[in-house]
Amino acid sequence: MDDELLKLEAELKALRPAAPAPELQARVARELAPVARPSPSWWWSAVPAAAALAIALVLAGRKEPPADEGLAAAQVAAFRPVAAEKVLYAAADEGPVTLADGTEARRVRSSYVDTITWKNPRTNASLKWSVPRDEVRVVPVSFQ
Repeated sequence: MDDELLKLEAELKALRPAAPAPELQARVARELAPVARPSPSWWWSAVPAAAALAIALVLAGRKEPPADEGLAAAQVAAFRPVAAEKVLYAAADEGPVTLADGTEARRVRSSYVDTITWKNPRTNASLKWSVPRDEVRVVPVSFQ
């Protein structure tokens, strides 16, 4: 019995998988080829920076702060945005979905933290503002 099992094991070790057909290799290569597409949601990373710039312009454009705000308003107006960064801390493939027109796609969720750093050049004081953000993309999938 052991000899039969040893022979079977030797035969199994000698087996090698057949090479895939050239058509299959070509199709897989086409499907895996990177597609250069601009991300439709790239501008979301600019939203916090644009908001910070708008606030800075509004505060800088004020001629005279109201009497009740006094020194605090002048100090806030002195802060300027100096850096903005986006950190990806989680990404998940949420699986296949069927779009309204019947095409197949995959939903991909990315979670970021956008951080804007403000600095007062006169006093060298700094302030960081961090905002969490989720981005959901639907990526078309083609099955051929």
